[in-house]
Amino acid sequence: MFNRILSYIGRLDRYRMLVGLRETGILLVSILAVKMGTKTGKGLQRVLQRWSFFKSLDGEKSVQVLSAGAHEFRVSYGGIQPDDRRVEMALRVPMWDSSDSQVFEQIFLRKEYLQALEWFSRRCPAGEINAIMDVGANIGCAALYFTTKFPDANIFCLEPEAGNYQRLTLNLGLNRKKRIRCHQAALWTEARKLRCTHDFRDGKEWGSRFVEPPEDGCDAQEADAIDIAEFLGKTGFGQVDLFKMDIEGTEAVLLKNPKFKDFLKEKVLRIVMEVHEEFIKTDEAIAVLKSLGFETNVVAEFVCAVKIPCLV
Repeated sequence: MFNRILSYIGRLDRYRMLVGLRETGILLVSILAVKMGTKTGKGLQRVLQRWSFFKSLDGEKSVQVLSAGAHEFRVSYGGIQPDDRRVEMALRVPMWDSSDSQVFEQIFLRKEYLQALEWFSRRCPAGEINAIMDVGANIGCAALYFTTKFPDANIFCLEPEAGNYQRLTLNLGLNRKKRIRCHQAALWTEARKLRCTHDFRDGKEWGSRFVEPPEDGCDAQEADAIDIAEFLGKTGFGQVDLFKMDIEGTEAVLLKNPKFKDFLKEKVLRIVMEVHEEFIKTDEAIAVLKSLGFETNVVAEFVCAVKIPCLV
C-alpha cells in the first residue's frame, strides 16, 4: 500500500511539472469531488479525462509525455530505440472530445497492428515491406507506427476529413526524416465530391464517413474523392507491399468495384483492413479476398490477407 501511494505521488508530481500547479490543484479538487459523490460538471470531467490519459501514457516505458497543454499532448514513442524508429506526435487532448487518444492507445499501447504484422511475418518470412498505402490515415498513428518497424519504407497516406488531415500534416512535420507523403481525399469508385457524416458509432473524428451527397444538398463538410488508379498514380508505387485500409464502411463499396478488385489482385501483396459489419460482413469481405488469390485470417480487429505466391 505504501509503495502504491509513493507511486501515485510520483505520477502526480510528473503531471504537475507538465501542466503547472494551478491545473494540478483543479485536478485534485475534481478527484475529491468524485470521491465524495459530488456531481461534477463537464469541465471537471474533462480534467479527469486528461489525467486518465496521462496515467495510461505514464505507465508505458516506450512512451514519454513531452508536454501537456490546454489543447494537446505532445508524446514521443520508441523509448531507447534508434532515432529512425522513434516518433513524435501531437494529440488533441480528451477535453476537446477528440478521438486522438483512443487511436493512439489502439495502435501504440495495445499494438493491434503489431499482431497483424507478426502474422504476415509468419506467413511470408522472407518478404520485405518497402511500399505502404495507408487509406484512412486519420492523424498518422498507423503510418508512424509502421515506420518504427520499417524505417526505410515509403508510405503514402490518404485522409479526407479536414481536422484529421490538418493533424496528420502536423504529425508528419514533427517526423520530417520519415518517408511519408499524404494527400487529402477519400478513396471511392470514381472522382467526385463526397460529404462528411458523423452519424457512425461515437460520432468522433475516427468515425467520420464520406458518402454521396443527397440531391437536395447540405452544409456538411465536403471532400474530393479519387479512384484507385488515380491514387496509385500519386504514390508512384509499382507494387504495394502493405495496403492498410480503415474507412468506416466504404470498404463495402470498394470490394464490389471491379477496378478496385483488379488493383488488389494485380498490385497488392498484403492487406490489413478493418471491416465494419454495419456495411459488409467479415465473411463477405474474406470471400472477396480469397477470390482474388489471398490467404486470409482475422487478427485482432482486422481482416488480414497475404498473396499466396508470397508463400512459395
